[in-house]
Amino acid sequence: MAKSKDRTWIKQHLNDRYVQMSQRDGYRSRASYKLLEILAKDALIKPGMLVVDLGAAPGGWSQVAAGLVTSSGSVVALDMLPM
Repeated sequence: MAKSKDRTWIKQHLNDRYVQMSQRDGYRSRASYKLLEILAKDALIKPGMLVVDLGAAPGGWSQVAAGLVTSSGSVVALDMLPM
């Protein structure tokens, strides 16, 4: 990919509304809002559950899930990439 395309993508990424919201709200990634949107329709994750997040990097979904399962539940997050 040419450097100008890289810079264009980075600029678009940094100007993305969800990227800015995730930085403001302390989420690891913009994907956190995708899970929150799904959960607004169906409460799939509840306190006390065991949640397994495969392919978890950078950890946005795991972060949201950890808050929902509370201390009575667990989140196991696995990825080949660092989180």
